[in-house]
Amino acid sequence: MISEEILNLLENAASLTTKNGVVFNEDAVDGGVESVSVECEEDYLIAMMYIAECFTFNRAVDLETFNLERERNKIVDVLLTLLKF
Repeated sequence: MISEEILNLLENAASLTTKNGVVFNEDAVDGGVESVSVECEEDYLIAMMYIAECFTFNRAVDLETFNLERERNKIVDVLLTLLKF
């Protein structure tokens, strides 16, 4: 079951795209999320971001080669870049 925090994030993201006719539907959330092997919600969120990135850039989701640490570092790099130190 997707936690309430994750659903809230998805609903907020969907609200930004409703101008384009995209409507968030919890029942339509898919991508093999039940097969993501993680130990905490932070890791789950990182995995969901990986899956979302794959869908966004039309790449295949490959959970067998999914590298949690690499994906976490990518997110940190993006956030630090946005801060413009």
